[in-house]
Amino acid sequence: MDGAARQKMDDHSTQFSISLWDYALILYARPGVAAACLALQDDYGIDVCELLWLCWLNRLGLTTNTELTCVLAPIRAHQATLTRLLRERRRELKPHASSGSSLAEWREAIKSAELAAERGTLLQLQALTQRDQIVRPLRPDDVPLITSLAQHAGQHDQSVIDRLNMLAAQA
Repeated sequence: MDGAARQKMDDHSTQFSISLWDYALILYARPGVAAACLALQDDYGIDVCELLWLCWLNRLGLTTNTELTCVLAPIRAHQATLTRLLRERRRELKPHASSGSSLAEWREAIKSAELAAERGTLLQLQALTQRDQIVRPLRPDDVPLITSLAQHAGQHDQSVIDRLNMLAAQA
């Protein structure tokens, strides 16, 4: 990244001095976002952390500058081996974990571990922002956020687009 681009990124980072984690929590709490994200994750297998990262980048006036498959491979492995497995175990326990039972406590512990794994993913994604050639400032000819999200998700199903629109509108 050249000096001018780095300065522009630094300017945006100062202007929006909020971590990806904090941004994700704020965005996720907005009306309709949690439901849209859960549907994208559960019904279509789309990694919501990556979508939140792209929304955060867009908010900072940045976008990706490269094909992300190789760059995201270790982060996706983290998601597959940790986060998804924890989510599956937590959901399996739900019907058996009555309030106040030892299984309910165990389920809450798994939920905390799942949240920590998601936070780890977001920290890894945020760290990519500092790597040369991964992100760059947005340009006037860049596609809108919704198009970027749809391209990243590799989905053009109308139901997916509707949920992505909800996310992009709130971002």
